[in-house]
Amino acid sequence: MYSKILVLTGLLIFFSWSSITDTSSAAEAKPTILFIYASEKKQVDENIHMLDATFSAFAMKQQVVSAEDFTPDLLRGTDVVVFVGDFEIKLPSLLIQEIDRFKGEIIVIGYNGSQFKAFNEWKFQDEVEISKLDNTSLSIPMSVVDVIPPDGSELIEVGNSLYAQHPYIVKNGRLTYIASSAFENDQKYALSKQMHQIMGVEEPTVHPAYIRLEDISPVSDYKLVQETGDYLADQGIPFYLAVIPVYVNNENGEKVFMKSNQKLVNVLRHLQSRGGIVIGHGYTHSYRYEETGEGFEFWDDQLNQKITTERTDKLPESLPKRESFRSESEYRIIMDKMDLIEKGYIETKHQKAIGELADIGLYPLAFEAPHYTMSSTGYKITSNYFTSIFGQVQLSDEDWEIMDAPLFVSNPSILSGMTLYPETIGYVNPQLEDPLEVAKDTVKRLKDVPGSMVGGFYHPYLGMEHLQEMLELIYSVGTIEWLDLSETEQRVQTDQVLVHQQANGELTVESDRNTWNRLVENSVDKPLEAMLWGLSIVVLLFIIAFFIYIVNLRAALKKRLFRERDYSG
Repeated sequence: MYSKILVLTGLLIFFSWSSITDTSSAAEAKPTILFIYASEKKQVDENIHMLDATFSAFAMKQQVVSAEDFTPDLLRGTDVVVFVGDFEIKLPSLLIQEIDRFKGEIIVIGYNGSQFKAFNEWKFQDEVEISKLDNTSLSIPMSVVDVIPPDGSELIEVGNSLYAQHPYIVKNGRLTYIASSAFENDQKYALSKQMHQIMGVEEPTVHPAYIRLEDISPVSDYKLVQETGDYLADQGIPFYLAVIPVYVNNENGEKVFMKSNQKLVNVLRHLQSRGGIVIGHGYTHSYRYEETGEGFEFWDDQLNQKITTERTDKLPESLPKRESFRSESEYRIIMDKMDLIEKGYIETKHQKAIGELADIGLYPLAFEAPHYTMSSTGYKITSNYFTSIFGQVQLSDEDWEIMDAPLFVSNPSILSGMTLYPETIGYVNPQLEDPLEVAKDTVKRLKDVPGSMVGGFYHPYLGMEHLQEMLELIYSVGTIEWLDLSETEQRVQTDQVLVHQQANGELTVESDRNTWNRLVENSVDKPLEAMLWGLSIVVLLFIIAFFIYIVNLRAALKKRLFRERDYSG
């Protein structure tokens, strides 16, 4: 009898423990988010891009759709709805109806919250200007929607005007309201700081971190690259090598290939073997014979537009504006042609860059766009070659200077599936009186954002002068965990090369490249040299043919002499 009781008690304890474990796992699981935005002409601006990026860091899966394109089936399997009203409009009745039926978490940002029945008890008033947010004075006062939430609501963050406090982030049960969709620097930190509370998840106690050795090209000083890389390896830090395989001389357009600098290649292989992780940093990091490392590559910086031609001898025409066409279809025909040019250009660059690196035994696991510039079309193309990207994100197809990065590792929709490892603290700038001034200011703010990425880069040409100081600054954030892509699933591929990094640390490299591939690429990159080699081969063939002709002639002459001797004899 007692044994039966013991067995039953044991089973009850086991099932209770299993239930607790399952509940705990469910609580830790990331939700599925439906991100809906209402903006002018259905265009996604930089605010929406940044909000999308920030929320994607907390989602197992996130789908992004405009209010006009919403359909009820999108709510299937959705745990959280994030609605961003970037300006005031009358929302589609279907959207309002379906959101009112939705039983999950609802987060409304900016305008139009009053149109949802779930917010009937909230009083949305006129806009007010605040001059302080998150106890930080704003450089420019910002407008927020003044809201009076229901009694018992939790004020997560407030803004201050001259005479009063105004709710900025408010939570009431399953409803959360954020009073502005603006996403300048101050707003980014204020919202990011509270994201775990907004999403109802436990705040992490560590900050992921990385350091990148930047702009390593065929003309880099191999001694300085080795010195800085070995120092990081000696500290047990997994570090990143942003490698440009081809250097372009901006005076004459002459190209110098990484394989021609064997000492540097040996150093990079050595650092790779010590835990250095290679990042593809473009093919030449230049466009129109700009100097490698200084020039752009995937963006026409002179015209401030996407790449529309591979020709470098003259400027093309500026891209036409939508207003100059009679219809959207006419405009799209022209833009589709431009997209094809850009697609071909970027594909060629990626294939060459990955191929060149693989040829010399360097295996990139991610990508970094030169100067972080690239159109949304460019990101989509790049996602076919890389699964991860470092740096910041260009948020506009019309102006490269509109760029930013969330404070968390994320999967912004603009990157078409690539994971973003954001650069958040900048770099050592020797032109400043305090080369780490900007980074220090940023680190002070990152300390208050749980789980924020601490990512920056360092130029090896500086030697060891500021490297230790930069590392000390990163450690000052608190408890950090160095990012190691060699312990994650990564895939880099072209038609000829596959680099597959598995989460268990195993790296698989496959390459179909051969001497003929390299000769063809070299002839394209160095047409004059290829022509000279062609002439040399032609001359050599003539010499060989002439030699064979002389040999045959002498052999025929000998035969003739022998015949004459036999005849006369």
